[in-house]
Amino acid sequence: MHANSILVVGVGGHSKVVSEIIRQNQQWEIAAYIDEGSSLCNFLGRQVITTLNEAREYFPTTKYAFVAIGSNEARKKWHALLQKNDYNIPSFIHPTAWVSDSALIEDGVLVCAKAIVGASCFVGEGTILNCSSVLDHDSQVGTFSHISPGTIVCGGGRIGSNSLIGPGSVIEKLAYVPDNTLLAPMTVIATTRQ
Repeated sequence: MHANSILVVGVGGHSKVVSEIIRQNQQWEIAAYIDEGSSLCNFLGRQVITTLNEAREYFPTTKYAFVAIGSNEARKKWHALLQKNDYNIPSFIHPTAWVSDSALIEDGVLVCAKAIVGASCFVGEGTILNCSSVLDHDSQVGTFSHISPGTIVCGGGRIGSNSLIGPGSVIEKLAYVPDNTLLAPMTVIATTRQ
């Protein structure tokens, strides 16, 4: 089977998680890592380069890239830069995660180990669904958000874009979390009743 070559942006802890998920799928092969501020020459057995221009020079035939940075803002910036430079940005799903066939997942989404994405859910581009997070039926998550480990979004819950939902939080049925929200761990967002 021929593997697709992909560039990975970022060499931090989150990148280790992303790299493992990519490598578990034999359709993909990591060509190199890009990190502007890194002094590393090598990360997880691959070359580290510091600019997108270098990437285009050294790997001209690589047309895929993925942003493996935990910061929502940095991930959004790099996602836009890659799109502007005509890279395709796939989504990756850990083999132990479960994603409904009726769910819609946009580009650049990472679904980590044992996460669940239920029926008719929507996940916006560049979002992270971390380990053991749960999106119940009809839930929605905007773009470039991070749903931390153990978070539960009950049926019809909605989370806006650019938000960080702390570990173990619960978004109750039909509850809403606005854009640019930072929730502390174990926060419960109750349904607003009219």
